[in-house]
Amino acid sequence: MTIAERIEWLAATKPDQPAIVVAGRNRHSTVTWRELDGRANYCAAMLSEGGLPKAPTVVVSLPTGADHVVATIAAWKLGATVIPLAPDLPPVEVERLISVLRPARYVGDPGHPVSCPVSRPTPWRGGWSATAPVPADSVPRSASATGGTTGRPRIIMRRRGWLFDEADPVSAHDRAVGLSTDQVQLVTTPLYHSGFGALYHGLALGHTVVLMPTFIPSLVGDTIERYSVNVLRLVPTMLKMLLMPEARIWERNLTSIEALHHGTAPCPDGVKRAWLELVGPERVFESYSSLEQLGFIYIRGDEWLDHPGSVGRPDPGTIAVVDDDGAEVGPGKVGRLFFRSPDGLGPHHLVAGEPLPVWRDHFFSVGDLGSLDEDGYLYVRGRANEMVNVGGVSVYPAEIESVLVSAPFVADAYVIPKAHEILGQVPHAMVVPAKGFSLSELDVYCRGRLSLHKVPMSYELVAEVPRTGVGKLARTRVAD
Repeated sequence: MTIAERIEWLAATKPDQPAIVVAGRNRHSTVTWRELDGRANYCAAMLSEGGLPKAPTVVVSLPTGADHVVATIAAWKLGATVIPLAPDLPPVEVERLISVLRPARYVGDPGHPVSCPVSRPTPWRGGWSATAPVPADSVPRSASATGGTTGRPRIIMRRRGWLFDEADPVSAHDRAVGLSTDQVQLVTTPLYHSGFGALYHGLALGHTVVLMPTFIPSLVGDTIERYSVNVLRLVPTMLKMLLMPEARIWERNLTSIEALHHGTAPCPDGVKRAWLELVGPERVFESYSSLEQLGFIYIRGDEWLDHPGSVGRPDPGTIAVVDDDGAEVGPGKVGRLFFRSPDGLGPHHLVAGEPLPVWRDHFFSVGDLGSLDEDGYLYVRGRANEMVNVGGVSVYPAEIESVLVSAPFVADAYVIPKAHEILGQVPHAMVVPAKGFSLSELDVYCRGRLSLHKVPMSYELVAEVPRTGVGKLARTRVAD
């Protein structure tokens, strides 16, 4: 079944049960399965006015909320490839991406000067139709945009269409990471990134999906308890924020949680262990992947305790660790990571940008560095172009950042190279202080956990760390 057919089936099976809940600080709104499917029917009719090509491309650039879900499902009812974009992109970047994508429809801010038909959210908001559009003869797909104004845009297709086994939509991988049908899932990450897959895969499994348009730490605990949330996905900065006293997460009833997923960035050791204690190690799953989908790597909490710091083993796929001379290195040695997908193919592009480095024809790299242990578990060290060269020794900022943010009196931090007349470069730490902060204590804290050449040579207090919506350090803003 396509995801559109799954939504129709769920609407017929449990019409009055909640499909989407939008949780705000003072207001929660609910959309039932019948409402969701009918609103998507109405929106699909409007999107198809004037005719569409077979397998059209539809850009959805809406804030997190019910409209995003309605528009996306409507496009899938028409057999479209949906490309979600951040709704707060500057108009010049939107136009840049639109000029590359040439979509049949753009669903977003009508104020953006896009060179394609625009569907304003207002005309179809609240509209409903019992009649579905004529079934599409193309498979619903999705793709992710990356590159933006910092480089040549790349549009990477999701490797699989949005299709599900009619008899059993839950895959073996789903079961391995704690997913099943009819769960309640909380989505806090942006719908133009990891939140997209979490939301729509969950809907296809019949989940009631609770959307949180703005991440509010104190609201997370309230929402988990109010809706008995079973599944949620967080990024490390969110995990850290939730552990702060004002979030009161230790006082919450978290027993409903069956799977806590985190990824997109390294998680500090202390933060990870706190959540293993809070939720239970068998319910915490860390994943490592990339938009290029060269492989998927994950590790469950109890497995992580046996291999602390690892992100797991590929399932599926293969990893090679390669040195600067192109030779594969053995366990414990750091090198550039190359991944081979199960089909041996590189990323599936709708629009290709700069090609990825290739090793032995079928292994591709996104620039990450890391090592494997004797059992094949992966340890990621950071990006090759983000290293600090301290007197000829390569230091990985991610390792230092992990120690910095694990300090209880540090809210957030990042590390950049700073010129040094003798050593060439040294680590310089930009720190967001939290309650009880002491610079001297932070220096002692780092010296007790890092080799001397990794300890920041200098510190600078800042109000915030420039991060993307998914918690990754915004390196281009750091450079600016």
